[in-house]
Amino acid sequence: MAKKDNQKNSVPTNAGAPLFNKTVAENYVCDDNIGNSVPASTSQEDRSIEEEIFELISGGQMFKAHELAKRAFESNANNLRIREAYSLVLLKTGAVDDAKKIIIPLLGLTPSEDGPLVIEVDSLRQSLLITSGDSKVLSGIAHIFKEAWNFSHSCKDLDIARELYLASFKLSPSPGTGINAAWLHWLTGQDEQANKLAHETLKRLPPLGMEANFGQLVMMAETQLLLGREEDAVRLYKEAMEKTSKDYAPIVRARQQMVFLQAAGFRVPKSAMQALIPPTVVVFTGHMIDRPDHPVTLFPHDIEEQVRQAIKEKLNEINAHIGYSSASCGADLLFIEELIARGGEINIILPFAINDFIEMNVRHAGPRWEKRFEKAIQNARTVSIAAEDRYLGHDMLYRFSNHVMHGSAVMRSKFLTSEPHLLAVWDARVSAIPGGPADFIDQWTNITTLHLIDLDNLDIERPEIDPIVLESIKKRDEPDPLNFNAPIRTIKAMMFSDLAGYSKLQDEHIPAFLDFLTKLEQTMKQIGAGLEAVNTWGDAIFTVGNSATIIAEFGLKYCDIVEALGKKYPEFPFPIRARISLHAGPVYEAEDPFIKKMNFYGGHINRAARLEPVTTVGQVYATQQFVALLHAETDKLQYEHQQKGLKFTEKFETEYVGVLKLAKSFGQQEVYHLRRR
Repeated sequence: MAKKDNQKNSVPTNAGAPLFNKTVAENYVCDDNIGNSVPASTSQEDRSIEEEIFELISGGQMFKAHELAKRAFESNANNLRIREAYSLVLLKTGAVDDAKKIIIPLLGLTPSEDGPLVIEVDSLRQSLLITSGDSKVLSGIAHIFKEAWNFSHSCKDLDIARELYLASFKLSPSPGTGINAAWLHWLTGQDEQANKLAHETLKRLPPLGMEANFGQLVMMAETQLLLGREEDAVRLYKEAMEKTSKDYAPIVRARQQMVFLQAAGFRVPKSAMQALIPPTVVVFTGHMIDRPDHPVTLFPHDIEEQVRQAIKEKLNEINAHIGYSSASCGADLLFIEELIARGGEINIILPFAINDFIEMNVRHAGPRWEKRFEKAIQNARTVSIAAEDRYLGHDMLYRFSNHVMHGSAVMRSKFLTSEPHLLAVWDARVSAIPGGPADFIDQWTNITTLHLIDLDNLDIERPEIDPIVLESIKKRDEPDPLNFNAPIRTIKAMMFSDLAGYSKLQDEHIPAFLDFLTKLEQTMKQIGAGLEAVNTWGDAIFTVGNSATIIAEFGLKYCDIVEALGKKYPEFPFPIRARISLHAGPVYEAEDPFIKKMNFYGGHINRAARLEPVTTVGQVYATQQFVALLHAETDKLQYEHQQKGLKFTEKFETEYVGVLKLAKSFGQQEVYHLRRR
């Protein structure tokens, strides 16, 4: 058995919208009173509130869950499940210490008001008596501290979770609690106790060779892994795989546990991972039906069935389950229809405002294709718009949408512990079209997951393309070299931040605040490499960069700097802290006529600004577009490192936390919490 490398690794969290979090709610089922601890609710009204909170948690809507749980907790702090739920959503939104302070009174401990929260495990063992023997309460709180470890990387959190799982198992020896207790003992270096618990867990599961369901087989396999019986473990995983249906959520959870163990230093055999086959994620790109005014013939109406059959064969070959695609007439809609026909899930990402999209990419093919577009939208699991802008003749919007699709598929695949594939219907003769299939193919680094359908191989006749016409297509999205004052539309990443509490400072605080700003500006110069612009408005800061990676790194460093610096001014009525929002999208780049410097304009600047006021103080939050771009960039960097034989370590964690209403009635936005790994 491989020993632990260290205790600092955390479980990779779900970067995309969570689809498999229903098990979270299952860890918080407790209807009985627990002696001297906080009692569970008895009223029907309280139970309805509890159910609503846990439904929001299960769906990943952490901001909505936070609002409801906070109100419920303030009005009824004696409700056990609300207290647990409130603690969990605080964790998920990044407030780790606050989450612990909510939950530890259940253990009879008192948190210190100053400094980091410290809990001694010896004291914890004594305080477990307070729970008066309710195993579900203990395992529920254990789950919270196990989750806290993912954020804090603190061995103390792991110790607490271990003791709670152990106490729960002793009170009610269920195999799920037993295997958790066993692994946490192994993680904290207590191998002998881990093996003992593994044997005790096996006694609660069907013997080898007896009939068992998927969950039992997976727990048996995990236990065999811990005991060093790899062949038995692999056989059990294979048997479990045979018992699954189209519901791949249990498979994903089992694979995530193996990833968890690998991250903690345990040697999981490759054959075990291969035994459980995750769903395949496929990104699609392809040509649409030719517009009447298009200068070249790429996809005439009469090749529809040949293209459909080629797509169908590729989907069978890849064993596609989940798709990400636009929805243009032609190849896109054929892909969507074929994926749905095989029982798959489709996620549609449109490049710009839907009315413009229909006009530019659907309507010219006729009402039949418009109806198919409407049906695709209705049958999609999700429909999103990469840039909610007008098209305005900028093909660069298609390119940005490709980036968002790529990153979204990478995020989903990481959560599913699989790799994304790219399927493209393309014409090699027109590789220069901005945002077209060839443009997407050029950005896809891993050729082992690239699948091409070349229209030239479909045994159809098409006219040759005039090279002059091709060159004109290539330059469609380039700025006019004769008009130097014309604003350029480019893809940028950006950060907005303000200093919470600034408006409440009194005149006597201003000298100290100006000194604070001076020190902040001096420190920012040291971390601002790669930024294209830094502007300020009072206490607000706006930065722009060429890549999401640069802005993510700057945003996290800036947050740390403000947190540390704000504590050095006791004359302030409260520590100065930052609200930080990150976004990405196409913006106009032009010279500011007043300050004679380059500046950035457009709806995406406004969107970033409207997100910042509604984010959580002291945390970094990012839009779906920014996070998708960040993951696409990370995927490319990782592949480049692999090609050079270099080790690659991901810097960032992103976790979906729900939909926020933006300030000043600017609509809604899917938001992620960004932190370092």
